[in-house]
Amino acid sequence: MRPLFTWLMPSLIWGVVLWRAPTAFTTRANRALWAAFTAIALGLSCRPSFVEHALGDLTGIRDVTQLLKHLAGVAAAYFLLEYVQEVRRRPERPGAARLRLLLTVVAGVALSLLFVFALPHDADGGFGIDAHYGDPGVKAYLCVFNTVFALASARAMVLFWSNRAAVPRGALRVGVTCLAASGATGLLYTLYRYWFTLAKGDSTEFDAAGKPIPLQDTVSEVLPALMLVLLVLGVTIPPARAVFGYLRDQYALWRLHPLWADVVAAVPQVVLGTPSSRLRDVLTVRDRSVDLAHRAFAIRDAALVLREDDPGPGCAPACGVTPAAECVAAPAPGEDLALVEARWLRAAVRHRARDLPAPAPPAALAATTGGRTPREEIAWMLAVAAAYHQLGANEGA
Repeated sequence: MRPLFTWLMPSLIWGVVLWRAPTAFTTRANRALWAAFTAIALGLSCRPSFVEHALGDLTGIRDVTQLLKHLAGVAAAYFLLEYVQEVRRRPERPGAARLRLLLTVVAGVALSLLFVFALPHDADGGFGIDAHYGDPGVKAYLCVFNTVFALASARAMVLFWSNRAAVPRGALRVGVTCLAASGATGLLYTLYRYWFTLAKGDSTEFDAAGKPIPLQDTVSEVLPALMLVLLVLGVTIPPARAVFGYLRDQYALWRLHPLWADVVAAVPQVVLGTPSSRLRDVLTVRDRSVDLAHRAFAIRDAALVLREDDPGPGCAPACGVTPAAECVAAPAPGEDLALVEARWLRAAVRHRARDLPAPAPPAALAATTGGRTPREEIAWMLAVAAAYHQLGANEGA
């Protein structure tokens, strides 16, 4: 299981650090959250053996990564609590922030002193004390770290869960729930580590050279990995929903563009602002929901303008083709109305290009097309655009 922490988890957390870097200093909450993930990433980055050896050679302390990863964990717990308090948006008792900082500093100093004066240093890297759980110095050292981590996890769990009901349903509430679950998993992990340290203290094994063999435990690897995954999900689900919405709207704009370009070329007065090319649409980085609604309503407005045209001489919805204009045949029973509207729009656009009035629309389009809300209208226009594209492909064939 150690490759899970050695490579996968650091990559995941560093990805979050880089992703949130542009907004790291916009608010106190974002700054605290970014600092928490940075501390976690630094702690996890001590796990690879080449990092352990490099830091050991640099400092002259062969197992210095043991101390560094725990100091990083204490710092991450502090910044995570600062983030929780900021997003909670409720006043706290006077001096509470100063007390959290003081406890963090005291814990860091205690870990440093215990590392120097109480821990055995007979192994390289951050797993050196794993085979010495029965040593009193190891128990004291791990007790300090696990206590700090347990308190932070429990506090985060309680605060996130207690504020869950005040968060609107949807992605944001799912994110808060994941953050509460992450705190619960962190608390479960520290409680398990208390038991593991006490239960395994006298079960150390030794290799042929007489060196202690670090104890391997799957649960001790899985629980913190699950905690970090839930933490990442908690802070990424809400913005990921926004990213998904942006990509969905961009794709819808891409699909609507051919139909929109044809009808606004025939009825240019319905365009809001400057007409945009398909490439410019793709390169636009902002919320596209309003632009998408404008695009759909521009197509609808153009269709309404075209419907106001008088039919060509001798042209009526049920007539045949005349020298002046063509008519759109009435739809067959059960025919898709999106296809009917697409067929009529193609005919209307061709007529406008030849300075001819648009053909009269089939009666079936009078009151059965479109949507009552912007999203329904967009969905309808996407169906019309797909049929419009298929008609063009068939004509080209």
